[in-house]
Amino acid sequence: MAIDELIQVFLEESEDEIRELEAGLIKLEEDQSDEGTINRVFRAAHTIKGSAGLVGFDEVSNFTHAIENILDRIRSRDLKITKNLISSLLSSVDLLKRMIGASSEGGQLDKNEIDNATLTLKHFTGAAALSEAPAKAKARREHQAEERIFSITMRFRPDILATGQDPVMLIRELADNGTIVECSAFTEGVPDFYHLNPTTCYTWWDVKLCTNRPLSDIQNIFLFVVDENDITIEDISDTFKQGVDLSLAEKPIGEILVEKGIVRADDVRDALRDHKKTGDALVEKGKASREIVEKMALAQSQSRKIAKSVTIRVDTDKLDKLVNLVGEMVISVARMSQLASEVDHSSISRPLQGASASLERISRELQEQVMRVRMVPVEGTFNRFRRIVRDLSFEIGKKIDLRMSGTETELDKNVIEQIGDPLKHMIRNSIDHGIEPPEERRRMGKPPEGTIWLKAFQREGNIYIEISDDGKGIDKKKVLEKAIERGLADPGRSYADKEIFEMLFAPGLSTAEKVGELSGRGVGMDVVRKNIEDLHGTVEILSEDGKGSTFRIKLPLTLAIIDGMMVRVGGEVLTIPLSVIDKSVRPARADVKTVEGKGELVDIRGDYIPLVRIYDLFHIPSEKKDPTEALVVVLQSTDSRFGVLVDDVLGQTQAVIKSIDKNFKKIEGTSGATILGNGRVSLILDVHGIERMAFS
Repeated sequence: MAIDELIQVFLEESEDEIRELEAGLIKLEEDQSDEGTINRVFRAAHTIKGSAGLVGFDEVSNFTHAIENILDRIRSRDLKITKNLISSLLSSVDLLKRMIGASSEGGQLDKNEIDNATLTLKHFTGAAALSEAPAKAKARREHQAEERIFSITMRFRPDILATGQDPVMLIRELADNGTIVECSAFTEGVPDFYHLNPTTCYTWWDVKLCTNRPLSDIQNIFLFVVDENDITIEDISDTFKQGVDLSLAEKPIGEILVEKGIVRADDVRDALRDHKKTGDALVEKGKASREIVEKMALAQSQSRKIAKSVTIRVDTDKLDKLVNLVGEMVISVARMSQLASEVDHSSISRPLQGASASLERISRELQEQVMRVRMVPVEGTFNRFRRIVRDLSFEIGKKIDLRMSGTETELDKNVIEQIGDPLKHMIRNSIDHGIEPPEERRRMGKPPEGTIWLKAFQREGNIYIEISDDGKGIDKKKVLEKAIERGLADPGRSYADKEIFEMLFAPGLSTAEKVGELSGRGVGMDVVRKNIEDLHGTVEILSEDGKGSTFRIKLPLTLAIIDGMMVRVGGEVLTIPLSVIDKSVRPARADVKTVEGKGELVDIRGDYIPLVRIYDLFHIPSEKKDPTEALVVVLQSTDSRFGVLVDDVLGQTQAVIKSIDKNFKKIEGTSGATILGNGRVSLILDVHGIERMAFS
């Protein structure tokens, strides 16, 4: 693997590890006794340190080592967790991020800044050392004085070198933690020169290490390779001192037999050519007895092995390409189904339709599986906000507890990538203008610590995300005054709570008394809504005076393939997402009314809703302009309903969403296009865009 590829792998993996570090440190501030979190953050720092050294980012590796030392002291309970310590570690993680970014671009940060941060970290370890209890220090010295012998067997995946790992580096790290009394490299798997692949690891190692370090320290050396390779660590102190080498049980049978002098190395190589188990081949050739081979096999089966991971990392570009190919297949299957339905000859038609139905079922299952691969938990996005809540609460002097639920809920990766900024804006609003200061909360009979809930759950084929707080709620009177002042509301009219909350999404509307560094409840909410609607989602606001507010976001599971309804308007076939369709009706003449100032209305079971003539919006010649002869498809927007007039409803389809913005002008009221079974292009209607075009 080229160094540039190694660096790219490191950059991708370090992002995950830094997120783990940051989230874990904030969690430790809340629960200092969580050993699982302590181990996770230590492992994250250890991984970054080792990987940075591997790609030549020595400065990053050295600085991470200083962070790792702090975490090691925390893990051994030698260092007490304080807010000051966590703040320093979080600042160090911020610096580490910048260092990685600078190193990847071939630059470096101010050395004085790095040195000062390192000294700050060393201050904590120094202070801890001075305050140690004598008894504890004595116990540690006694523990360290006891030397043990560890047998470490390392069998690596053949492609370990291509993943950026270096077995020799691991052996060197073992040597740094003790004395290697024996190191055997087994090279029988190395092919001749002409068949040698320089990126393949053919060798495995057996190391005997004499050390006063605990087993956990030795295990930590292999933290970032243990999941994908076969690593065995065994304490053989007693048996090794007695002259017994237990590592023989971990060696290949052929190697053991050669070392015991039972067979020659040539015999083993000759046996391997038969493509049989080595032991069986040696018995058949009369080179070893069945009894001895079975004894060695029993020793091998009793060796301890670390479970292997079944997960792999896949480049997102490859995944996107796979999704596109599945989308193209869905289109082809639809085309085939249509052709099968048009065949008149019964002897051909029936089997062809059967095969088409089977292929359609398989393609849907394949599509669902591929979609699942694209799904990622919201936990990673949610955890980013722990740091935001912590820092802002300190900055403005408020006590805030962030609680999360439903973090295992999964969303399409593209949705996950785009939802972060809207969520951050709403959380900052809750912190700045939702949660009251501690003194005010006490006067209101509330606990001094405010709470923000971040929830995710799935319902009816959609994902819901809620940001709630137990603050003072939205001041509806102030919102209405600001809206009237900006000409967004009529002074003489009374408005329902829902209508007032909708005004918060107007561009530039703010209820803040002064401009702050954070945000005001309402400032930027128009951008929040636009970003969410771009994801084909909706957002609504709920609030109760003195009890708090809730922002509820509704999102589709995926943006790649949706279930849609095909409708015909004149000579055009349009696609409407099923998720926004309420019902379709053919109204009676008495159900259609024209109201001055409101336009056409349709009576849908006692509820009058606006009627939108699609052919007028898109300038399409229509065959049916009389609503009583056409159909009205009722669409559900964020908080309102309206009907669109169409000539006919053609049926349901799986719409593979294709962007048209890159090659054509953006068409208002649409969110993309799809290809139908007959090869024609169908525009996908955007309910929010249609609403803006018709009623703005």
